[in-house]
Amino acid sequence: MVVKIRDAIVDTTGASLVGLSLYGSLATRDFEPDVSDIDLIAVLTAAPDEQLASRLRETHARLVGASPEWDDRIEVDYVSARGLADCLTDTTTIARISPGEPLHLVRAGRDFLLDWYPARQDGVTVLGPPLRSLIPPIPEAEYLEEVRRYLAGFASRFDDDASPGSQAYAILMMCRGLFAIRFGERLSKRQAASRAKREFPRWSHLIDRALRWRDGQWEDDQPHGAETVAETRAFISDVRDALERS
Repeated sequence: MVVKIRDAIVDTTGASLVGLSLYGSLATRDFEPDVSDIDLIAVLTAAPDEQLASRLRETHARLVGASPEWDDRIEVDYVSARGLADCLTDTTTIARISPGEPLHLVRAGRDFLLDWYPARQDGVTVLGPPLRSLIPPIPEAEYLEEVRRYLAGFASRFDDDASPGSQAYAILMMCRGLFAIRFGERLSKRQAASRAKREFPRWSHLIDRALRWRDGQWEDDQPHGAETVAETRAFISDVRDALERS
């Protein structure tokens, strides 16, 4: 599938494509074929505009039309080389498609260090120069500060009927963030879940449930999210308290 995505992006962006790199689970060999996303950064000569975004929407629609099993499982950030070079000091416009969100233009600031840092560390070049030559060195402390800020906002992002899938994502990201902040470890969701069950034995059932939700996220018989939101919020609160003590 990566080859199909690569060819589609090349056809759409043409000479404006500087490079294309994988990051995330496929780059770190933690990829789970039935549930993991494909994460890519496409580097362009200039920041994307609405005209390019429109063409990219059509491109991604054709990709999932031909391979529906990848619907909502392809994540690409389309960002200029200048935007990456200035990522520690300035914001930039990018085009982004990610699970749960259609392709759209967004201003990317320091919050995107959550992507740029692991991509620079582990990125695998598909086309063009390696990301290490395009993204400046990012201090680990600055990356972890963004992780902490991201996790702090989870509880307030939930509606009272948040879907099981969104709750599972939050639970597993809280697990990953805990060990990133405490020990500088960037674990897979499954690895972090296993460690967190030992750290928070009272929540082991909830973490197991999050993994089942994740594994069965495309099944039609998912429970109603309202039944579990209070418990998910309580878990997030417990992890946040643990992080404040770190």
